[in-house]
Amino acid sequence: MQGRYGSAGAHVRRARRPETKGALNVSRIERAEVFVAAPGRNFVTLRITTSDGVTGLGDATLNGRELAVASYLNDHVLPLFLGRDPARIEGMWQYLYRGPYWRRGPVTMTAISAVDTALWDIKGKALGVPVSRLFGGHREKIPTYANCAHHMPPDKLAERAAEDVAAGHKALKIRGTRSFVTLAEATARVKAVREAIGPDIKLMVDVNGSWDVDTAIQQLKAWEPYDVYWLEEPVPPHDIPGYVRVRERSGTTYIVGGEQHAGLAEHRQLIEQGAVDILQPNAAITGGITDFLRIHAFATAHSVPVSPWNLQMVHLHMAAGLENVKWIEYFMPDNELLKFQTNLFKGPALREEVTDEGVFLLAPEGPGLGLELDEAVAEESLVRD
Repeated sequence: MQGRYGSAGAHVRRARRPETKGALNVSRIERAEVFVAAPGRNFVTLRITTSDGVTGLGDATLNGRELAVASYLNDHVLPLFLGRDPARIEGMWQYLYRGPYWRRGPVTMTAISAVDTALWDIKGKALGVPVSRLFGGHREKIPTYANCAHHMPPDKLAERAAEDVAAGHKALKIRGTRSFVTLAEATARVKAVREAIGPDIKLMVDVNGSWDVDTAIQQLKAWEPYDVYWLEEPVPPHDIPGYVRVRERSGTTYIVGGEQHAGLAEHRQLIEQGAVDILQPNAAITGGITDFLRIHAFATAHSVPVSPWNLQMVHLHMAAGLENVKWIEYFMPDNELLKFQTNLFKGPALREEVTDEGVFLLAPEGPGLGLELDEAVAEESLVRD
């Protein structure tokens, strides 16, 4: 993988012009490029360009596996869809999903997600409407909760949380992941933040699947005085029976999860086995917007709210166009978890409205997803031979 970031030998896939029959002029996928922004910070972007000059952007981020995903896209995925009709999104999804032997692996699903999301971006631009308008519903203001998962000592984190509340947020999330803090430190964070924000603000805690069942149950008991609204990913994603056991003993705290699950089949297990109160699919991990829509429909049919994780510029469209999306996770500009994303994109700017009910993001207005690359950074980030 050495030598992939430089100024020469761009690794750009171009399609041969397809033969046409009769007068029908169908747009085709002509070119595809993969960008890895800030290597080591795991942000991968795919850009697809059609024969009539429309471009679409898709996310292929997979924590710690950015180069693997970039290689898989360039070597195995891009050659399969060049020259095809970008409007046939469902057919493309099925074609890419059924082809690989290891079709449910995270690298495969993330690569499919990038292609699928880029095609939805193209569809919205071709029709001149935001992608959110393609889903059948619409709301102007999107409820949010603030991601306050900063790696700070409890007292500093409490100060930061209080600042978010002062800015109008009525719900926020902190992190208690075992790889970052001990159980005692996690409890200290919860206690300090609750004392700083008062009793009326929803407090969520994410542990990224780093606990076992007994730890989760015991921690929830210890946190009863602090009224934790939800515990996110209490156990590893494969341990769905563990999710169920924790939820049975969680009291008034909601159990949520799904961000590390890929595909409808895995999210279906979470719902059918009663493992979660709120589902958290991520369009970049689960197979793109197409699969997100399947998951959303299944969750809606089973009265399970959906709250997508991360990827706010894409998930904002889901939240605007799908009524069962409860809210989205809002990353402030100074959040270190988001900084690596901002150098590749220069637009669009998020528009917010603060009300007595909390901070809302306004629905997107531009065509497609509205994402705009910084071309200078993109040139530096292009994956090359």
